[in-house]
Amino acid sequence: MSQSTTPVKQAKPPAAAGSEKDPLRLIEKLEVKTKAVNANNVARVANSHLVSADDKLHPLLSLKNGRTLEKFPESPKALAKLSVALVDAMLSALEADRNGNEMEKRERLRLQIGLKPNPA
Repeated sequence: MSQSTTPVKQAKPPAAAGSEKDPLRLIEKLEVKTKAVNANNVARVANSHLVSADDKLHPLLSLKNGRTLEKFPESPKALAKLSVALVDAMLSALEADRNGNEMEKRERLRLQIGLKPNPA
């Protein structure tokens, strides 16, 4: 009788509950992200119909935790008053590109919110 020299793969132990590789945790994270994406799409459509810089914006949710973005501007006019660090944090929470200068980041956030681009 010949013996095989092929190594036998050992079964991996189940991931600890709460770990990053826990299938249940991964599914929960995906559900949070999916719900936030859907809510953000609805908010973007509503925001795209605003006609005044003083109209109230519909807030967006973080794709990371599903909560309303911190210090989300009340109106398109208030968007210009946000600090660059806050604009950067919002782009990060929306998993959007954060490259570029301050003006490019603000414009990218405007688009993420659903507002029309600023005319050049």
